[in-house]
Amino acid sequence: MDTFSSEDRARIEAQGLTVEEVERQAALLRDPPPAAKLLRPCTAGDGVAQIDEGEHAELLALAGEAADAGRLSKFVPASGAASRMFEFLNSGDPDHPDVRRFRENASSFAFSAGDLQALAALPKGLLPFHRYAGAARTPFEEHLVEAAATVGDAAGLCRVHVTVSPGHRAAFEAALRQARPRLERETGARFEVRFSEQAPSTDTVAIDETGRLFRNSDGRLLFRPGGHGALLKNLAESGGDVVLVKNVDNVVPDDLRAPTLLWKRLLAGVLVRLERASTRARPLRACGVVRNESEPGGGPFWVQGPGGETRQIVESAQVDLAVPAQAAIWSAATHFNPVDLACSLRDASGRPFDLSRFVDERAVFIAKKTHEGRTLFAFERPGLWNGAMALWETVFVEVPKETFAPVKTALDLLRPEHQPRR
Repeated sequence: MDTFSSEDRARIEAQGLTVEEVERQAALLRDPPPAAKLLRPCTAGDGVAQIDEGEHAELLALAGEAADAGRLSKFVPASGAASRMFEFLNSGDPDHPDVRRFRENASSFAFSAGDLQALAALPKGLLPFHRYAGAARTPFEEHLVEAAATVGDAAGLCRVHVTVSPGHRAAFEAALRQARPRLERETGARFEVRFSEQAPSTDTVAIDETGRLFRNSDGRLLFRPGGHGALLKNLAESGGDVVLVKNVDNVVPDDLRAPTLLWKRLLAGVLVRLERASTRARPLRACGVVRNESEPGGGPFWVQGPGGETRQIVESAQVDLAVPAQAAIWSAATHFNPVDLACSLRDASGRPFDLSRFVDERAVFIAKKTHEGRTLFAFERPGLWNGAMALWETVFVEVPKETFAPVKTALDLLRPEHQPRR
C-alpha cells in the first residue's frame, strides 16, 4: 500500500529501523491483532501468592545473599514530565474544586507554588515531593535512599539505572552531582547511577484515516515514541542480573518507608527462590500486586495464549470490554498492578537473556491521536510489563497497599502518605 522514496529509506535507516519493520507496524495498524482473551482474574490462591510471615526470614535471607553478591540493582523509568501533574490548573475556572484546593494548600507542598511555569518544565523525577527538616527530596533522591536499603552489595555499592528523556538528562546528572555526597553521608551507601534514553530504533510509525503511513506536513514520515514497552531495550542493556523495577513517582518519605523496604526485599527473595526451583530457560519475574480499591491501571489475569493459559498483567486497552463475558471478568478483578517487579535477566550460567525473544509482538497498543491538526492511529510497542514480558515465567505476589503511593497530579502530594507527620 505504501511506497518508499530514497529519502524515506534513508530516514528509516537513520532511525535504526528497516523498511520491513515499518511495513510490519503498518500492517498491524491496519489490521489490529485480536484482543486478549481473559479466562479469569488471578486471585489469592489462584495465581496470586500470599506470603506468610513465617516465610519472611527465608526470603529475606535469600534477598540478602543476592544483594551481598552484587546481583541486585534498581531500574527506574523516569522520562515523564511534571507538566502533566499540573494540567488540572488549566481548566480556566479559578473556582474549580481542584484549583481551589491547590491554592488553599500551597504551603503544604514541598515545592514553592509561586512559579508554576518553572515547575511544569521539570521532569517529574526532579520535582520536590517530600519536605524534611531544612530540605526537600525529589522522587529521584527518594529512589536512591530506597536503593541504599534494598540493593546495596556487601561493600555498600548500590546500582541504579534511570531512564530519562533526552531533554532532561543534563538536569538529572546535575541533580545527582548535588545530591550524591549528602545522600551517601546519610545512608552510608555508595551510588553507581547510570542514565539512558529511549533508543530512536524503538520509535514507531502511525497511519492516517485512509490507512496510509502518516506523514508530516513536509511529507516526511512521522516517527513517535513507542510507549513504555520501548524501555525493554534499556532494561536489557542495563546489564542487570536481579533487577527491581518501580515507577519514579511511587515513593514515600522516610517515616513511612518501612513497608516498602520490607516488601522490596521479600519480592527479591521470592524471585531468588523461583530461580532455584526453575530451569531458567526464560526470564523470570515476581510481580507485586495490590488489592483492588478502584485505583486505575491494569491487573493480573489468567489469559488464553497459544500454549494454554498463562498469567499476565493486562491493561484495559488490551481487552474488548464490549463483549459482556470479558467485561464481567475484567470487573471481577481482585488485584491491580502497581508496577512493582523483581526481574531475573540471566540464565543459570549467568548469561543475559535476549529479552526480545520473549515478547508477544502482537500485544500492541493502538491509540487515536492528533498531530498537526490531523487524526492518526499510533502504534505503541507491547507494554514493558504487559506484552514485552508476556513469555516470561511469572508469579504474582500480594503486597500491602502501603507500598503503593503514586503521584499522578500535584494534588496527590496532599495525601497523608506524602505529608510529614505532625
